[in-house]
This record gives sequence, C-alpha cells and structure tokens, in this order.
Amino acid sequence: MKDRLEALLAKRHADEVVSLGKELFEAGKRQVEMSHDERETGEEISSCLEVVFRALPQSSLSPSEQMLWAVNADLEDEYDLCYGAESFWEIKHKASDWSVLADKLQERLNTLPAKKGEDNFSRKYRRDKLSDWVIHALGNAGRKDEIIPLCQNEAEITGNYPRLVEWLRKFNRFREAEEWIGRGIKATRGKWPGIAAGLRTALREMREKENNWLQAASFWAEDFFQNPALETYRELQKAAEKAKVWPEVKSAAMAYLETGKNPEKSPSWPLPKTGIENIKENRPRSFPVTGALIDIAMAEKRADDVLRWYDQRQPKKSYWEGDHYIDDQIAAAVADQYPDQAVAIWKRLAEEEIALTKPKAYEAAVGYLRKARRTLKKAGKEDEMESYIDELRRFNVKKRKFLEILNRMEGRRLIEG
Repeated sequence: MKDRLEALLAKRHADEVVSLGKELFEAGKRQVEMSHDERETGEEISSCLEVVFRALPQSSLSPSEQMLWAVNADLEDEYDLCYGAESFWEIKHKASDWSVLADKLQERLNTLPAKKGEDNFSRKYRRDKLSDWVIHALGNAGRKDEIIPLCQNEAEITGNYPRLVEWLRKFNRFREAEEWIGRGIKATRGKWPGIAAGLRTALREMREKENNWLQAASFWAEDFFQNPALETYRELQKAAEKAKVWPEVKSAAMAYLETGKNPEKSPSWPLPKTGIENIKENRPRSFPVTGALIDIAMAEKRADDVLRWYDQRQPKKSYWEGDHYIDDQIAAAVADQYPDQAVAIWKRLAEEEIALTKPKAYEAAVGYLRKARRTLKKAGKEDEMESYIDELRRFNVKKRKFLEILNRMEGRRLIEG
C-alpha cells in the first residue's frame, strides 16, 4: 500500500492519494481496534498515512481545506495513527488561512451541545480537543484577543479552568488568573478534585515566581500536614528557608509529626493563610507518624532519632505487612554509630526471609547476613557473626537449598564483603 501511494504521488496524483488516504484512515481505525498485536498494524497504517500528509499540500484542496483535513484526522485519531502529520504542519501557512480554519472550527464548536459542568468524560475530552485547535488557529491567525473569552466560556462548560489560567498567565493577566483559580477550585473540587489540585498548584507557582516565599511555604505546609512525608518536608524546607522562617516552621512541623498538634492554628505560626480552602480532606492519622519521622531522621543523618522512632514504630503482624527495604535502610543508616542494633535488624530480616523457604528469599537472607558480618567485622566482633551463622546452619539443617546458597556465597567470599 505504501509503495503504491508513493508511486501515485511521484506521478503527481496527489488528489488520488488524499482520497485513498481517507479510506485507509477509516478502515485502519477499525482494523487497529480489532488487532491484538504489539502495534505493528498501527505502525504500518501510520507509515502509509505519512505519504498522504506529504501529498496534502500538493492536492487541489485550498490551503484552509488542507488544514481542515489534517485537523479532522487528528480529532478522529484515537490510536496515534497520524503522527506523520508533522510534515504537513511544518509548512508555514498564511494567517488568513489560519483565520478561515478558526472560523470553521468555531462554527463546529458552537453546534456541539453545551451543558455547563457536564460530567461526561468522553464528550468533555472531544470538546476540549476541538477547542484546543480553535485556540491554536486563532493564535496563528493573529486573533489572540479572542482566545481568553473562548477559554472562559469553555471552562464553564468542560471544567478546563487550568487552560484558561495558563492563557491568562501568558498574557500577564495575573489578577484575573487568581480570580479564575478561586472560581475553578470552587466549581471542580467536588466532581473533579484533580483539576482543583492542579489549580492550587498553579497559584503556588505564581507565588514562587513572585518570590512570595512566605505564601509559597504556606502551600507546602498545607501539603505536608495533609501528607506528612520526606518529600513534602523537603519542599516545605526549601520554601521556608527562602522565606527565612525555617527554624520556627521545622520545630512546629516536627512537633506535629510527634503529637498531631497542627501549628497553623497557633498565634506563633509564621506562615500566612493560603487563601484557598483545603481541597483534600485530612485522613485520620495516628501519632507519632513514625514512618515520616524515620525517613526525615535518616535524610538528616540523625542516627539517634532513627533508632528512637524505629523502636516506637507499630510492630507488623506478619512478614507481608513489613517493609524489608525500609528496615534495611534503617540498619544501614545507624550501622556506624550503633552496629549492634543494625546487626540485630539484619538478623531479623534474614530469619524472616529464611522462613519463607524460597530460593529468592534465601538469596536475600544471605545478603542481609553479609551486611551484618561486614558491620561486626568493622566493630571487631567477627567471631560473633561466625557463631551466629553456625547456629543458623544447625537450626536450618533440613533446608538444603538455603545451606547450598549460604555455602556457595561464603565460598566466593561474598559473605565477607
């Protein structure tokens, strides 16, 4: 098919190529929908359509009709068959042709049923995709003053407030952007919390670009109290340091993790209100939040606090509820200052893996034993580890696969690190 399309185009039968391309596109969509391959069918069809898009500028269609043909293909393309259209759009088109295209697409948009706050994802997606093309055409036609009114109208219909805010920011209309962020959050927080969260992020980014770090830190503080974790703690730290209030904020944040007391209600809290109500509801949480406290202590290399919160952590009821990766990290974090405690953690992890009686678990167990042995050797207690390994051999004498793995790794001296 591709070779024949290429041959037709070489003989200047561009109209025939475009006509066949339309048939191929329609049939191709149906074929791809029924195919169960690794996209081979779609890629073959796309390679043929790439010839069609090269033929499009050579066809007898007017420039605006060519552009409309390419737009229609994109709007109907659900399987990424039209990536070859890039060659067509790389051609410079006149502003007057973009204007004709914008009018035709706007007319089509006006005929679509519009129900404010519509909750049908498929219809919203199609409408947003069409209006994106209208906006693109208006911009290239030099009719940029029509973009904001269109975005405002569409935001009320599909909830696409982020696009409106983005364009308002591009035109430096920051006050209006803030107003629409507030309206958008109010309109979407119930049905589409993801959109509301994106608008909140846009407002925070505006504060950061204004170097209003006190306000930016307020957003990060709210995120931290809703999702106390090392990631949100670090972002809060960055903003609060730039606002020169990190010592006070850090003290309050750590107190929250330990006791659950939210410092935002305290008169001494140095950060202002964000001006946006919480989008997410605070989930019930037990305190202290040992997971976050341990992660933060490890990141700040405070071995004492790592062990302190590790000892207070709620014990897991079974192996499957545990997190060997985190415990391994904890042991590594305290090994230099508290080798005995680190070794105790690695021994427990090894024993839990051995109890699973699986070859992969045995490999993991020996890995933990190797770390424990290296730590004890560094502390001058290598004999203690040898005695423990001998004890493991006696206790697990029937687990021949474990003994085989242990002996093999020891023989290769990997146990000795």
